[in-house]
This record gives sequence, structure tokens and C-alpha cells, in this order.
Amino acid sequence: QEPLQTLTLFAVAGELHSYSEVCEALSMLEVALGFLAMTGGEPHMQLSCYLEEVLQMGNQMAQHILKAFGMCYLKHCVALWQLLSSLKSENMLRLKRDPFVGVSEMYKQALGEDEHRLLTGFFSKTSADTFLLEMHEFLVLFLKKPDATDTYKSDWLKITLESYIERKDMDIPPDVELFPEEILLSHYVEAWKFIVTFKQERGQ
Repeated sequence: QEPLQTLTLFAVAGELHSYSEVCEALSMLEVALGFLAMTGGEPHMQLSCYLEEVLQMGNQMAQHILKAFGMCYLKHCVALWQLLSSLKSENMLRLKRDPFVGVSEMYKQALGEDEHRLLTGFFSKTSADTFLLEMHEFLVLFLKKPDATDTYKSDWLKITLESYIERKDMDIPPDVELFPEEILLSHYVEAWKFIVTFKQERGQ
């Protein structure tokens, strides 16, 4: 498990031009992750080679997806899943579909003017790329669980996310440290949507 470089993130995302392409790539990656969990693999093997040569799935994959996966090694699979699952949700948002069906209403409270101002100010300091990926991962892996409201009651979104990242033995990324402390956990989904929409409107 190793993070993807920012340039690689943009390059992979740039190869996937539609919601269906992102879904197809995510589906293929999840197959690979399932096999890797059972059998392991050489961390420095290209993901595209693993899918073509080891899993014999080359004829099932579009060329642009193989090209995107050719930029990544097996050691990047977890980071790639993080990217593709976030891209799927971002595409759903663009298509006016709800990516977070099943997440408790407790985490979907509307943002007020103060929160909008704080989040807009956040963008004057950072591109928020790492923050969005970590925020989305925590949302789909933990806040979607039926018992999430029993476990995650903390008032502050930033504190919850920082403790999650620390549990993964990662350093806190700079853009996470810059996130406004006043945003509540109850604003989680709407804060994620606001940030994504803001980035889309700015063409980032």
C-alpha cells in the first residue's frame, strides 16, 4: 500500500472520461484486489500486466483502462481504489444522483453561510486533492455502516478524519491540517459535495 503521486492521480483520472468508464475500471480493480488478498503479488509489477498476464483478463478490458492501469503498480492498488471510488461518487453527483444512499441523515445536515465561507477560504490555501480522497474513503467505508451513528458522534469533522488517517499509520496530509476546525461531523456529506462542486466549477 503506497500513495499515488499527484501527477499520476491526474493522469489516471484523465484516461477515464465517463461514469461508465470509471465504474468499469473500479470493477476490474476490485477483482484484482480480491485475488491479491488471497494470493499476494509482486508490489513492483504493473497493474495492467497483472490483469493481462496473471489474471488473463486483457480481452475483457478497454484499452484506455489498461493504459490508465499501466501507470500504476500493485503497491498502488489501495490508493487507486481510493481514487476510483471517489471519481465514481463525483460522477454520480455531476449526474444528479445520490452517491451516499444509506448514510445516516445525522451526517447530511445542510451547510450555513459560515460553513460556506470557511470552506471557500479553505480553497484559497490548498487544492484539497488528498483531503477529498481521505474524506471520501472514510465516508464510504465507515459512515455508510448501519451502526456508524453509535461509533462516530464526535462534534468535529477534522478531528474525526485526522484520527482515522493516524490509525492507518499515515502522516496527516497538509491539506487536512488546513481544513477549518469549525465544520461539524453532521455536515460531512454536504461538505464533501460542496468541495467537489467547487472544484468542478473551477475546472480542477
